[in-house]
Amino acid sequence: MINKNGKVIILNLSIIVMLMVFGTLVSGAQPLMDQPNTIKGLRLGETLEYNIKVKGIPAGNQVMQIKDKRQISGREVYHLESKSIVNKFFNLLYPFSDQIESFVVRDGFYPLKFKRELIDGEYKGNTTVDIDDSKRVARVVKDNKRYELNVPKGIQDELSMLYLIRMKNMEIGKEYEFPAIIGIKYYKVGMIVLRSEKIKTIFGYINTIVVKSIPRDVIIWITQDNQRIPVKLEVNTKIGKLVAELKAIS
Repeated sequence: MINKNGKVIILNLSIIVMLMVFGTLVSGAQPLMDQPNTIKGLRLGETLEYNIKVKGIPAGNQVMQIKDKRQISGREVYHLESKSIVNKFFNLLYPFSDQIESFVVRDGFYPLKFKRELIDGEYKGNTTVDIDDSKRVARVVKDNKRYELNVPKGIQDELSMLYLIRMKNMEIGKEYEFPAIIGIKYYKVGMIVLRSEKIKTIFGYINTIVVKSIPRDVIIWITQDNQRIPVKLEVNTKIGKLVAELKAIS
């Protein structure tokens, strides 16, 4: 039972922080890719570090970074990276680490390449995704098995989606959707902007917009300034409330 409960905690640690639990939208949602940008571009070198707690107990941390710009096939891309790891206590119960990289076209903001290395208990595996946006095809290699998906314009991956949400203007009360590759499948991701709320953060009390996934109750708070920083994420799991809070930025 200890290992089983540990697995539940750690899988949620990864999946929730990466916003992979967003569900299918109700009708009437607006395409997020069509919304105007709130910020012009991403700040190179930005590093966000989060504390993860389950029922108030520290479980691990997540670090997300905009590493640099580089060229892929003659096109300028942002190099995004995320690393998540559990603390020593939870690692004894259930080994887990997750490293993700995404290479996102600067103009248009969608990925051309995605990489993932995952240790999940006894499982050790990797995934790569190469997206041909001219043919709208995604070629996925997961643990040496190959898949090919037809994908729409502006398809996102498990990391780029969070930065897309930060960049786009969203109005309170409106519902939005965007396409994303999660694992080896393509989904429509849905969310609604609930309200504006002032909360306590590492910056002091600051105004945020509160975004909720549809239909599942994953809630994220994003600052209402020109940086649009995700400062808090919250979800109820089978074993209690999981909370991710920003603890450092550089």
